[in-house]
Amino acid sequence: MWGAEIGIETGSPELAKKIMPAKAHPFKPEEWPEVVRTGMGLMHDHKLVPACTLIVGVPEETEEDLIKTIELVEDLKNVRSLIVPLFFVPMGRLKDEDWFKDTEMNQLHMELLIKCLKHDFYWIDSLIDLAFERKWYAKLLRPFYRLFVGVIRYKAKKDGIK
Repeated sequence: MWGAEIGIETGSPELAKKIMPAKAHPFKPEEWPEVVRTGMGLMHDHKLVPACTLIVGVPEETEEDLIKTIELVEDLKNVRSLIVPLFFVPMGRLKDEDWFKDTEMNQLHMELLIKCLKHDFYWIDSLIDLAFERKWYAKLLRPFYRLFVGVIRYKAKKDGIK
């Protein structure tokens, strides 16, 4: 197994244009979601496992931007990966903006976070197996990883996330 960290940031072409206009280069920011889908599909085909990040709460983020990001996460359901949403932290061009706080979360933010969690739950068992494939210490460590994931699943279920 091999992996890479991928900063997806958003599924919204409009938000991509505003906050990361050169990231899709040589493609246009409007093509960003398709660049992500295609690139991640290629990684899946070659057993490269991306650990992806999304930015939640970017200044000027609209409901439409969140919906586009949720749709992108749904499109990636069959792509072996982990997707981790991160709250906006002011850096670079946006360093003078305010930090995003959990008190600012709306229903679409929550939906996005839950979609990411469900995506990760869908893939985590096979990722654990892949990580320990042909490793001499697999029988020793794999149960601890499964226990850790089990605790998170239990907590999520207890909080009403299925």
